[in-house]
Amino acid sequence: MARSRMPSMFGMLLSFCSFLFITHNNSLVAISVEVASSYEPTDILILDCSSSDIPFLIERDDIGSFHVPRTNFSVVSKYYALAPVYRQKPQLCIHKKPFTYTFLVSSGPKFIRLHFNPFSFSGFHMSKALFSVSAAHFTLLKTSNASYSKLQLHDSYTVKEFCINVDDGVLNVTFTPSPDVSDAFAFVNKIEVISMPSNLYIQEAVSLPLIGQASSYYIKNSKALEMMHRLNIGREFIPALEDTGMFREWIPDASFLTTDGSNSGIVISDVQIKQSSRIPAYVGPKQVYATARTVFADGSNQSRATWLLPVDSGFYYLVRLHFCEISNEAKRVGYRVFHVYIKDQTAEDQADIFLWSHGAGIPVYRDYIVNFSEHTKRRKNLSLLIRNGNGSIRTFKPAILNGLEIFKLSDSNNSLAGPFSFGMGKYSNPWRKEGASCRNHFF
Repeated sequence: MARSRMPSMFGMLLSFCSFLFITHNNSLVAISVEVASSYEPTDILILDCSSSDIPFLIERDDIGSFHVPRTNFSVVSKYYALAPVYRQKPQLCIHKKPFTYTFLVSSGPKFIRLHFNPFSFSGFHMSKALFSVSAAHFTLLKTSNASYSKLQLHDSYTVKEFCINVDDGVLNVTFTPSPDVSDAFAFVNKIEVISMPSNLYIQEAVSLPLIGQASSYYIKNSKALEMMHRLNIGREFIPALEDTGMFREWIPDASFLTTDGSNSGIVISDVQIKQSSRIPAYVGPKQVYATARTVFADGSNQSRATWLLPVDSGFYYLVRLHFCEISNEAKRVGYRVFHVYIKDQTAEDQADIFLWSHGAGIPVYRDYIVNFSEHTKRRKNLSLLIRNGNGSIRTFKPAILNGLEIFKLSDSNNSLAGPFSFGMGKYSNPWRKEGASCRNHFF
């Protein structure tokens, strides 16, 4: 009997998971209070495999499920302050059988963030990391060999962010290794479930323009979203702790520009950024609206800035553009008028930020739907272009853009799974350092 049990015990991967509880630190508490002034989530649950303090241990992969306790805002704020340390030494939760994490939450929309750091070590190869992840009735992702085909393991920390509406107060996140591949396994480094404001991204009653078509599009709460890109246009990386309480990360846009930037520049607001009743303060951090990328004025209406952003085919996308008039000379409608193109189609022929916001220094956003529903085996590039408007060099003001978010919408099969689960973007993990080791645990 001893010999028959040994292979099952030592061949079974240990799911080593922890939940982070950090003692109070006055300086970090001060940071959390500032962030909480915009939005304080009612539900914050984090399963982390990288904590040094591990109060919970799953010793058998055949347990099948685990309930994740909730934590509080100040604890998570301090956790994010230490996030760079944990990302440099990521640990893994690994499963060779289907496994479900149960999160007890309030009803309403939730962020689900899955952290992955693909690894390589003796006895296990990423070619066997073939699995799917589902939550509620949605398939969030499904890995394949294509997921790792262009992956560089030394620079591949990936965070997959999803938005799902929870109706019954229970959110199950299930990892299922492929039943078609021998020795397939699933892995994850961290799972976050954080509540988000209602109507932040999905507003059922609002009709959105469908780019290139005369019809409109409505996003229902029955849809799930996957964040593909979140950019702070023209400026630096904004870490999760400096977001408006939802721990979103905003990355620089420079690596997505199609030119060397010689025809565009970065401008800093000379007016105070202020909030209005038009959009809540938590929609985006002030850092996003305080800077912008602008197109240089050369006397020609052909001056432009273009971004190419990779997306999966087979889906519709929500594109949100963040604007803020940042010149103190803006006193009227028509002060700055320019053109916006998405997927080579006109999105705004007369973009007028002052008209939308009713003042300078007031943030505003515009939402659009883009159709990439035709299936292909290759990833696509969603193009975004801003171009200066007509007028003499003395009268017209250059086009600007402050921020950008792009979300994939779940398809008719309630799936968000694309062929490239990791490494979709061109921006490398800002915290990852060469030589960082992965600590893995086995049973």
